[in-house]
Amino acid sequence: MFCVATPELDTKMNITKGGLVLFSANSNASCMELSKKIAERLGVEMGKVQVYQEPNRETRVQIQESVRGKDVFIIQTVSKDVNTTVMELLIMVYACKTSCAKSITGVLPYFPYSKQCKMRKRGSIVSKLLASMMCKAGLTHLITMDLHQKEIQGFFNIPVDNLRASPFLLQYIQEEIPDYRNAVIVAKSPASAKRAQSFAERLRLGIAVIHGEAQDAESDLVDGRHSPPMVRSAAAIHPSLEIPMLIPKEKPPITVVGDVGGRIAIIVVVVTNTIPHEIQKLQCPKIKTVDISLILSEAIRRIHNGESMSYLFRNIGLDD
Repeated sequence: MFCVATPELDTKMNITKGGLVLFSANSNASCMELSKKIAERLGVEMGKVQVYQEPNRETRVQIQESVRGKDVFIIQTVSKDVNTTVMELLIMVYACKTSCAKSITGVLPYFPYSKQCKMRKRGSIVSKLLASMMCKAGLTHLITMDLHQKEIQGFFNIPVDNLRASPFLLQYIQEEIPDYRNAVIVAKSPASAKRAQSFAERLRLGIAVIHGEAQDAESDLVDGRHSPPMVRSAAAIHPSLEIPMLIPKEKPPITVVGDVGGRIAIIVVVVTNTIPHEIQKLQCPKIKTVDISLILSEAIRRIHNGESMSYLFRNIGLDD
């Protein structure tokens, strides 16, 4: 099984060339904690920056040290206020660009607006817009994790490294779940069956799929090619050209496809420390947190030192 934590990776972790500056884009507690863990692994100090909101909710960023000719890495986790998170990142990137930074790499473990990556009825592809804004602001490289759709990488005209958290989740299952060999990986919907299958094959376990669970409304998933809606009118459509109507879908009662009798059903394993979830942990003590600062810090080190990133993608398949 692919595992990131290896002696080769750990021994090189704090070996970085000069000229690296690491910033945390906001004062969110989880972002600061993740940034400090990455800085500690890299053996560098956190860059000095002040990010705050004006009384009228405008975002202000003040870089408090020189970044001229340096490789800047900006870590940003997505808080509940997504739009403020985006503006903090864009303004900080632009501030580093106008301060003559050599390169500016955004480290966004969760890419905001990633679910709005397809054209929907009278909608727009917002993730494409956000990618264009980041590139225009001055971003030269992006590090992210587990994009909602891997095709989002094509929205950028800069290099994008889409890392995976699955090795850490698989490691957690093996080490923290007693008798995990008697478990079955459950996909909460048919859409997540491929990811569940990937986990099951690596752990040599069976798979089950929950069918009929409430999902997005059918009308929300229709792309723009079906707009405007069809009008059944003799004046609008010639009888010989009438297009047959597609039978609308009707979700069946919730059923489980697969054998889960007498086994441990693994549906949601753990949460990585890439997004704030302190309140959710207080509400549900079953939620566990897995630290993924190791792979992020190694990605930063390799990019800064001009080394290959292929080591971080070993055994990663198309369905991962």
